[in-house]
Amino acid sequence: MYCKECGTENQDDSLRCSKCNTYLKSSDSPLTGGDRVKIISFFAFLILPFAWLGGSVLIILIAIFALYIMKKDQSFTPIINAKKYMKAYLIVVALFFTVIISIAYYQDKTSYWRMDDIKDKTAYVQKIQMQTGMLAVAGLVATPIAVSIFMFIFNSLFFRPLEEHKNWIIKNGVFSDEKDKKSNSTNIVGRDNLSSFSVADEMLKWNDLLEKGLITQEEFEKAKAKLLNEEKA
Repeated sequence: MYCKECGTENQDDSLRCSKCNTYLKSSDSPLTGGDRVKIISFFAFLILPFAWLGGSVLIILIAIFALYIMKKDQSFTPIINAKKYMKAYLIVVALFFTVIISIAYYQDKTSYWRMDDIKDKTAYVQKIQMQTGMLAVAGLVATPIAVSIFMFIFNSLFFRPLEEHKNWIIKNGVFSDEKDKKSNSTNIVGRDNLSSFSVADEMLKWNDLLEKGLITQEEFEKAKAKLLNEEKA
């Protein structure tokens, strides 16, 4: 199996590329206990402390809505879009705080009570303007760093576990497990509780084998009796 990103050859059963760590395929198995803890930790991280003063509420809503649409549409696209929306939201929030802090700093330093005793007010204002500009630049530089840190946390706790098991969660949900799937399968067409349709279908298969001469009449009768007995049971 070759990685689509870097072209590195990997083992057929590999989940991620050995070189660039890109996902090669998605697992059709339920999330492990550790993955479920990560997802719970993701929401706990957003809720505490004090829901980031309200700033994480929108991220929580994006995550929940994406999971709902994914299950409804049977598509992983809403989760991919949710990652983009969260990143864009973090960038907007970071830039917003940069602007607010810069304005607040300038207004505080140039307030009347601070400049009352300053003789050369023009030089002082120019100095504050320079400091405010430096503060704004620092905020702009810190924005991609802060966004990268948060997205790393989001990827580790939320997006990566979902992507590793996307085939499973699309069909069954995030917290469903293999036991539920097997139980449902057994109730519908399991050998211990065959439906009438399943019995008829099996009998047609045995009859086809009889007509082709692959089994004897006696073998057919035994199989028929067994199927009928299982249906009654």
